[in-house]
Amino acid sequence: MRTLKLLVPVLLAAAAAPSAVRAQACLGLPSFANGSVHLNVAGEFPDSATAYAVGIGAGKQDALFANLGGGLVEFEGYDQTSKFGFLEFGYQLPLGPARLCPIGGGTYAVGPDDETFGLKVTSRSATGGLALGLPIGMGAFRLIPNAAVKYDHTSVKFDEEGIGSSRETYKTGIVDVGLGFVFFDRISIQPLAHIPIYSNIDDDKVSYGVFGSFSFGWRAR
Repeated sequence: MRTLKLLVPVLLAAAAAPSAVRAQACLGLPSFANGSVHLNVAGEFPDSATAYAVGIGAGKQDALFANLGGGLVEFEGYDQTSKFGFLEFGYQLPLGPARLCPIGGGTYAVGPDDETFGLKVTSRSATGGLALGLPIGMGAFRLIPNAAVKYDHTSVKFDEEGIGSSRETYKTGIVDVGLGFVFFDRISIQPLAHIPIYSNIDDDKVSYGVFGSFSFGWRAR
């Protein structure tokens, strides 16, 4: 059980991937002006793990938007994986040339488990914060430097056969810093850094990810 508990900080860092499978200029990805539906993908690379996520988003420009999806976390040197699902939402507000978004969401994950000891792990997390993006450029190409300040509350439950269950709670303040490269307001790719500014997790580190989005569907102005 101790080995699995040592993986928890890595699991939480890897699960940051869904927090960037999102859309709107405040988050550095295409707006919903030219396409009301977005297909979003992400890869997150914390220390000793790799996370992948995919989501479908929908919304309107400078209005409410939401994203639903799931993903997988693989751990270096460990056969078991963690699988998660997530729901995110936000509301974009014009702020001069910039865009501001209150954002929130939740994640539910299962694993990694240890069948040898009859151990099962599940986790739930809730996140809320503010994001700000500044679109630069016109026409076919734009840069969108962006940042978000978020608070994450995660509860991890350990169920061990013959012993019972225990629960641990983790609280983290995070700053996300990204640079979105947006083409034709339809396609984007974005590197992003997740910087912990407060955490009760031992040895919490900066992690990095890459995120992409493709918008389609009808115009939603």
